[in-house]
Amino acid sequence: MTLPPSRSAPSTVLVVSDVPAGLPGLAAVLPTLHDVVGKATGRPAYWIRVGPPHRSAAADDALRTWAHRAHGLVLLAGVRNESCSGEVQLALDRLAGGALRRKPVGIVAVGAGQSTHAVDHLRVVLAALGAVVIPQALHLPAHEQPPGLGQPHDGAQAFVDELLWFAARLREDAPPATAHPPKRHDRAAAAHVAAAVSYITENFADNDLTLESAARAAHMSRYHFSRTFKKHTGRRFIDFVTELRMQRAQALLLKTDLPLSDICVKVGYRDLSHFQRTFKAAFAVTPSVYRSAALAGLTPAGPAQADVPAPSPSEPALVFSGAGNRP
Repeated sequence: MTLPPSRSAPSTVLVVSDVPAGLPGLAAVLPTLHDVVGKATGRPAYWIRVGPPHRSAAADDALRTWAHRAHGLVLLAGVRNESCSGEVQLALDRLAGGALRRKPVGIVAVGAGQSTHAVDHLRVVLAALGAVVIPQALHLPAHEQPPGLGQPHDGAQAFVDELLWFAARLREDAPPATAHPPKRHDRAAAAHVAAAVSYITENFADNDLTLESAARAAHMSRYHFSRTFKKHTGRRFIDFVTELRMQRAQALLLKTDLPLSDICVKVGYRDLSHFQRTFKAAFAVTPSVYRSAALAGLTPAGPAQADVPAPSPSEPALVFSGAGNRP
C-alpha cells in the first residue's frame, strides 16, 4: 500500500498495551512491528502500558497526552474467554472526550484464537469514541510462537502500512484548525454509548436485557439512547444485540455438542422457534443444518450482511460483521 503524498511531519504511532512485551506469543512480531514503524515514520513507536502497577493519575495524563499527539494508535489487547481485559476498557474510558477522534487505530488481539468477538467489541467502542478502526487486525497466540516466522513479519508490515495509510489520508482530509471542535455534549454522548456497548457485550446472553436497561447504563432516556446509539455505532440496539447473540450461537454450534434448546438459552432467547428463525435469517440455514454442514467438513455460509454506505470522513462508522439490520 502506497502512502499518499503529504507535506506534513512523519506520523507518530502510540502503542497502548495491557500485556507484557516479553510474552512468548509476541516475540516474533513486536520487534518487526517496531522496526517497520521506525523505518516508515523516522521515529520509534511510543509504548504505554496500562493497568496495575502502571495505573496512576500521572499515567492517565500521559496516556491522554500521547493519544492527542499521535497520528495513529495500536491497541495491543489481551483476550481471554473471548473478551478483552477490563484494563483495556478502562484505558478507552480515559480517552473519551476527543483524544481518539479521527485517529486510525489498529487492533492486535493477543490470545484471540479464531474468535473475533473481542475484536468486534473493541471496534464498536472505538467507533463510538470517534476513532477510525483500520480493517486489518492481527490475531496472535499468548503462549506459543506463531507457526513460521515469515507470516507474522508479513502481517506486521501490512498492518503498519495500512495504519499509516489511514493516518496520512485522515491528516490530509482534516478540517482546518479554525473549524469548530466537537460539541461537549457530543463527546459526552460518545462516552455514554461506549459504556453502554460494554454493558451490552457483557449481558447480551441475558434474556432480560432490554433497551431500557442499556439506556440506564448509558445514563440516557430510552428515546435519546436509541437515536444516539444508532448515530455512534451505525446499528440499532436490537440489531447489535442480535449480531452478538448469533456470533455466540455460531461458536457454540461449531465447538460444542450442546442441544439446540441449551444453545438457545445460553445466547439469550426464551423461545426455541424464535431463536431458529433469527439464526436462519442471519445465516440462511437453520442451526441444525449449519452444524451438520460443519461436521461434514463443509464451510457453512456466513451471516448475511446488509449494504452499508461508506462513512463520511467526519463521521466514522463501524461496519460490523454480523447479521445485518434484522430484528
